[in-house]
Amino acid sequence: MIDRIRGMETGDASQAEVIKEKALDFVATARERLTEGGEAIKGFVINEPARALGIALGLGIVLGWLLKRR
Repeated sequence: MIDRIRGMETGDASQAEVIKEKALDFVATARERLTEGGEAIKGFVINEPARALGIALGLGIVLGWLLKRR
């Protein structure tokens, strides 16, 4: 078991870098999508405020009901 751990320390350093780079790419993609989603929500609220208010009210009622059950 210790030999496996020591092997990981030396041989898998480059593999760890690859995983780190992929993780950073995923984080960057997630940030971009969150920004785009936030802008879409803002646009929806500006264009259709009554409908957005109704959706928010409905979600609040459902979440309140679910939390009350606990």
